[in-house]
Amino acid sequence: MKIGNIENLKIKSIGDIGAYLVDDNNNKVLLPKKQIPKGANVDDYINVFIYKDSKGRLISTTKKPFLTLGSIAKLTVKDVNDVGAFLNIGLERDLFLPFSEQTKKVNIGQKVEVLMYLDKSDRLCATMYINNKDVNSRVKNKDIRTFEYEQNADIVYKIIKNNFKGHLVYTDKNADASRIKFDFNMSKSTFKKAIGKLLKDKKLKITEKGIFLF
Repeated sequence: MKIGNIENLKIKSIGDIGAYLVDDNNNKVLLPKKQIPKGANVDDYINVFIYKDSKGRLISTTKKPFLTLGSIAKLTVKDVNDVGAFLNIGLERDLFLPFSEQTKKVNIGQKVEVLMYLDKSDRLCATMYINNKDVNSRVKNKDIRTFEYEQNADIVYKIIKNNFKGHLVYTDKNADASRIKFDFNMSKSTFKKAIGKLLKDKKLKITEKGIFLF
């Protein structure tokens, strides 16, 4: 379970404050009650984004952010104060852009191109120095595209394993885009690239009966 990533996790329990989700190593994270999908039950698998709340506690959300760890996007500045700026990433919590990571002064309402990284305290932050910043496990700018492909491939693999018991009845070529969006919450082109990565890594095979994990 990694901060800044979208993970496919299992619902371990559901209580008054929300659901507790676990990964394959039994690491646990809270999904607030208002974020629990309608009809979700214990032992179901769901996709969530992992981040920290205002108190530094690990938390998850079913909302999809505008960017994830290691990716680049143009975000809107929501607020500016004495320590930096705060950017809208589509979640309840905004992304912090420190003054030291700004190539120029930014203003409220302005759109800025940034990269998401983890600082020394494992806090998600943004930087405008896209060509210079190493991300998490030393992933450099030139490798960001590969980083995103690997993350998407991992998501697809886990969903096929957990939600479809290792067998998908359709392939990346004959599936309808709306079906892929519903099952994987990604576009058909992104899905095809993820399947290609898994095929290259020999983690699955494709037959006329669908996709099978090894």
